[in-house]
Amino acid sequence: MIFDSLKNKENYKGDAEIYQALCYLDKIGKWEELLPNTVIQEDCSFANPVSFVSKEEKECAYEAHRKYIDLHYIMEGAERIATADVCGLQVKTPFNQEKDIGFYTGQESGRYLLKPGDFMVCYPSDAHKVAMMNEKPETVKKIVVKIKVKTAQ
Repeated sequence: MIFDSLKNKENYKGDAEIYQALCYLDKIGKWEELLPNTVIQEDCSFANPVSFVSKEEKECAYEAHRKYIDLHYIMEGAERIATADVCGLQVKTPFNQEKDIGFYTGQESGRYLLKPGDFMVCYPSDAHKVAMMNEKPETVKKIVVKIKVKTAQ
């Protein structure tokens, strides 16, 4: 898991896919101009704009993916995200291979407040509980970049 600010994107040049996604995010103008499933790199990464009203933690569940790494980038509002090792959680909803998502419950290992300009990278082992409010519900606009997991050859 990585939690950082986009202003530090140069620190990620050693990871080509993460760096390419951060460069893409750094060039975005307005959130409203973004289209769903915008390809960043063919057969590797794509971006989706997401808008929601943050909610109380009890309304949220951990999610995890196997085929894609999630990069969450906040453009407006603030979002709390809790993280935990997926192996230490209990299954809430069995993993759906087609949708590449499973839902879980359990104890967090970290909690982060993401504000505009912040990003978080969640790898397949990083379950993440998203959309949690900070002090009160608010509209959050973010971009979720999906980066295909490389398999060993």
